[in-house]
Amino acid sequence: MMGSGIVRQWWMVWMALLLIGTARAEDLVIPGSGNPEYVLDQLAKAFNARQAQHRVVIPPSTGTAGALRDVGEGISNVGRVGRFLKDEERKQGFVHISLGRDPVVIVGGAGVTVRNLSAAQLVDIYSGRITNWSELGGKTAPIRAVGRENSDASRQAIAKVIKPFKDVVFGPGVKTVNLDPQLIALLDRYPSSLGMLNRSALAACTTRVVHLALDGVDPTPENLEKGIYPAWVELGLIHKPGGLTPAAKAFLDFIRSPEGNRIVRQHGILPPGTAG
Repeated sequence: MMGSGIVRQWWMVWMALLLIGTARAEDLVIPGSGNPEYVLDQLAKAFNARQAQHRVVIPPSTGTAGALRDVGEGISNVGRVGRFLKDEERKQGFVHISLGRDPVVIVGGAGVTVRNLSAAQLVDIYSGRITNWSELGGKTAPIRAVGRENSDASRQAIAKVIKPFKDVVFGPGVKTVNLDPQLIALLDRYPSSLGMLNRSALAACTTRVVHLALDGVDPTPENLEKGIYPAWVELGLIHKPGGLTPAAKAFLDFIRSPEGNRIVRQHGILPPGTAG
């Protein structure tokens, strides 16, 4: 009987230690923009594999608006964004942490044979004046252009360098989507499609996609770093002052570590302070 009592005591101690360990563990859910979703998911997988105290979860995109809402309402203590914060957002107490700059790519589906578009041609495509790839010297196929709403970070990046694109009225053949995964699904589905998205996010495509040069300049990290490729988005995380939990601090430390920096660069993102 005494032996069974000792076993029971050890069992109770073991369970207490297990509960203490469970209480220390924390799930960090980071909602928000689709722009940094893919690279953050890769960072989260690496972080989760190297330690067991915390677990980072990157849910499907709800847009930058979703990050601002969830962090603002205290649902999440960290959110992900695809642009700098606006003045009014900073005044609401949001703090921005930069992950780096990512080139915005004019991207075609697997069947696109054109390799360069001028700014004027891009405007003509989205306005409906050019509707077939053969008009641009490519293989005959309808251009299935995918548009984004005005608030989209990728569209704003293009409009910043192609002024007419800011006010372009999409032609009847342009399909507008709200979230990055919707754009990726159309790029995968239609070989003659055309869209715009930051380079690292395009790694989520399951088919081959074509990165088109813009006015003869390829959308590479090297050209962005040199300052000759003009379109990019600023990937980042947001939080409220004093709102970083131990898991959030640990994940941020990992992102800034040599391993985290390597993953960021591996996906074509220029860490803060490295862009031209």
